[in-house]
Amino acid sequence: MIILFLAAILRIYHIDFQSVWLDEIHTINEANPSLSFSEMYQMMMITEPHPPLYFILVKLLFTVFGYTTFVLRYFSALLGVGGLLAVYFLGKELMNKQVGIISALLLSVNYFHLYHSQDGRMYSMLFLTTTLSFLFLAKFVKKPSYQTSVLHGVFAVLMIYTHFFALFALFAEYLILLFFILKPYKTDSKKFLFFSFISGLITLVLYLPSLKLFFAASERTSIWIPIPGVDVYTQMFKEFFGQSEIVLFFVIAVLFYGFIRLFESTKEESVTINPDKNELNFSFFILITWIMVTLLIPLVLSFVNLPMLISRYFINILPALIILISIGIFYIRNHIVKLGIIALIIVFSLIDIVIVKRFYTSTYKTQFRELSLFIQKNKKTDEKVVSSLAWYFPYFLNKKEEKTILIENNLDSYIAEMISGKEQIISFWYADGHQRTYNPSQATLDFLNANFVVDLNSDFYDCWTKHYILKKDYNPKVDISTFYPLKSVNGDKMNYSFESFNVTNDKIIFNGWAYLENQDALTTRIYILAFDEQKNYTILNTQNITRKDVTTYFKSKFNIDNSGFSANINKSELKKGNYNLGVLLFDSIKKSKALVITDKKFTID
Repeated sequence: MIILFLAAILRIYHIDFQSVWLDEIHTINEANPSLSFSEMYQMMMITEPHPPLYFILVKLLFTVFGYTTFVLRYFSALLGVGGLLAVYFLGKELMNKQVGIISALLLSVNYFHLYHSQDGRMYSMLFLTTTLSFLFLAKFVKKPSYQTSVLHGVFAVLMIYTHFFALFALFAEYLILLFFILKPYKTDSKKFLFFSFISGLITLVLYLPSLKLFFAASERTSIWIPIPGVDVYTQMFKEFFGQSEIVLFFVIAVLFYGFIRLFESTKEESVTINPDKNELNFSFFILITWIMVTLLIPLVLSFVNLPMLISRYFINILPALIILISIGIFYIRNHIVKLGIIALIIVFSLIDIVIVKRFYTSTYKTQFRELSLFIQKNKKTDEKVVSSLAWYFPYFLNKKEEKTILIENNLDSYIAEMISGKEQIISFWYADGHQRTYNPSQATLDFLNANFVVDLNSDFYDCWTKHYILKKDYNPKVDISTFYPLKSVNGDKMNYSFESFNVTNDKIIFNGWAYLENQDALTTRIYILAFDEQKNYTILNTQNITRKDVTTYFKSKFNIDNSGFSANINKSELKKGNYNLGVLLFDSIKKSKALVITDKKFTID
């Protein structure tokens, strides 16, 4: 219970801190409670043909508890905690209770399992259903009967209804059953074959409704996954343990020790394995077959068909690895050494999670939520949002009270349609991300520079957005009358800096940062004003820049990433005279504003 409590805390804490990323939005869109089950099925056929069990369950949860990312992630966390229970019972079934306890404890702080227990995808469920399937496989092998064969068949189908990669694990299970058909230890071959047939038939019949999705997945002719390298499984093993060198050292050491104990075990008079008398041989046979078959088949298919080796697809071998490690620890005779190694793995795993990776405080998922919030706070009602990833934004931008016009297109194509007359030349937002950087063609840049001004832009983790407003419509107005009579510092507290300020023959070029103190900067507008000698002012065309380094430098508890600015001003845009730059910050949501007239001066001759 203590281990489960620890695991639950680690998996639930800050569960909704990260924005949902690309794959999680797939889950959200496909499990939309407003869709019928047939509509959901058709969408999955088009977007990502996966087995439907996970999506059906998420859809039901959305219907009952609300269509929120918290519900999605909380379900994954519960499945993750369930995975601990399952691995405990499997370790206990294969070896003994102590192995089960050690397995659950090691899994509770496993970074890979923790990550996927906070991810709105089917991977924590794949871990759970695969572990349960092998648990009932072990029970069936030990006590073949109608009951155990039916239970194994049912849990096997739950496994393959979670992810198609579970089919490789199922093949490993059937190889294990084949061995015990050929070399039975408790019943005759015919009887064990009959019970195995019952199990397989139940799995096949129950799986029939998912075959259409399976064939749709198998018909893919291209995929984003690269051809595997020579060290693909080495890197995968490291990922399973968070790339932590110290944790990996102890994990590998006890794995080797477990194999040494296997090699030293008493020789069997025949190849028959008796689970009741030799738990170690039985456990290693089950676990090694499980791992090797599940790894080998996808490796071969990656070279003869499509690449398919990506670490999260193999989370269903993590239970076997964890139990193998636990067996190695169990056989350490010195209790102090045993407890010391367990403690070191736990402590260094937690240090790696909390301090090194800053799992609960750093951003590591695409910030679609934050980008959408930025657009919502700043866009006009009728403005379009164009994106090559438009399919991923409706959940955030299409709320009941306001619908956003979303256009699926990349920037170059959209501007080409403007040039050809297919699209109106009007103000719009462009958003993109998921490793797609801002890299328009020269023709696109020329058209944008001739017709538009970027009055707002912001960069988030792995995504960005720009607001293109027509030059003829760009007439920003700000009211600074509340600051009269003007002083050098006016209004709320502001922190700012001009990091560069250059005046050439025809240009005024500068960049820096500014933010209102004691609040987030997400909805703060930054204006740079040019004050003449009579304190009349002109608003300069300035772009906002995301400055994560400002938040980091000041160790701010607030998010002040949206604090950067830059400008490249033609002198011809201003009248002759002497000017001082002013920095105006205004937040319409928090109703705070500040104005500083700086010492940055220039002259227009």
